[in-house]
Amino acid sequence: MNALLRTTLVAAGLLAGAAQAAEMTLFKQPNFSGEALTLRDDANNLSGRNFHDQASSIVVRSGRWEVCTQPNFQGECTTLERGEYPALQQRLNHRIESAREVTNYADNKRSGASYADNRYGGRGVDVELFDDPGFRGRRVPVHRDMDSLFQRNFDQQASSMVIHEGTWQVCTQPGYEGVCRVFREGEYPDLRRFDNRIGSLKRVG
Repeated sequence: MNALLRTTLVAAGLLAGAAQAAEMTLFKQPNFSGEALTLRDDANNLSGRNFHDQASSIVVRSGRWEVCTQPNFQGECTTLERGEYPALQQRLNHRIESAREVTNYADNKRSGASYADNRYGGRGVDVELFDDPGFRGRRVPVHRDMDSLFQRNFDQQASSMVIHEGTWQVCTQPGYEGVCRVFREGEYPDLRRFDNRIGSLKRVG
């Protein structure tokens, strides 16, 4: 292999690796203006970078990123796909305090890894609800019985769910009323008859 070809292949490999690396830039002002912060790895507390509760617009250049309104990936969380976000929704605007790259459920399954272990395992979350099928969209972590998801602004919005620990009763109405079903520990990418119907849930085992 001549030197020119070898150099070309090495350069192509470096570019491919760069393209796969996750990158997101936060801006303090709408329309990608003001002071900026570029992330290429997890940031569990943006206060250490003088950027918590500051972001007003975002560019996701590569990867998928979860942004949360509290440190350590807690509070209200939303997954952002690759693209430009010139103005954040009110629930995120000037509220983001932590951010991290997330992997696709399908990618984890192909690799034989557990979605729960790879993405959230070991963080003390018993149940996670998502407002889109396949563990996408806004994420709401659950640590205890919830007699009404209205208090989390998530009433009848869940479309997928991960139960990390225990057995849980899920009901369509607040106060553990309505149609109820018991779910065991596992991953539920499609809630079927409970899609956009969960109003309360409690641990029963």
